[in-house]
Amino acid sequence: MSNILFSITIGILSLQFFTFTYRINGINRAVYNIPISIFEASIPLVQDVNDPKIYFDKQYLDNQLTSYFDQTIYRYTDRYSLKFYYYVQDDFSICRTDYCDAVEVTLSAKITLFSNYSKTMRFYVHKN
Repeated sequence: MSNILFSITIGILSLQFFTFTYRINGINRAVYNIPISIFEASIPLVQDVNDPKIYFDKQYLDNQLTSYFDQTIYRYTDRYSLKFYYYVQDDFSICRTDYCDAVEVTLSAKITLFSNYSKTMRFYVHKN
């Protein structure tokens, strides 16, 4: 009888461990495979000034990243959140204008009842 209970316990724990690693690996795969074209497309090409400043279009980038994560991690988690922090690349201060050249994106997701996933990524426009 004790062997049966022990076998059932090991089977349940193995299934839970498999589910946990499957979800973590799926979310990691989505994070590390973010298409660079999302960031490239969020940089406006037409500018009205003589000395152009390359920057991210905040609204477009927010919408595209949210859409990307909606499509890729829905199988691995029911609840997730994205936080965007736009900053000035030179001094890491908060960017209060529409011309931000760097962004920090934090993804938080609920994996299982007792574990959460959190990853912070930084993207910036390379200056020559």
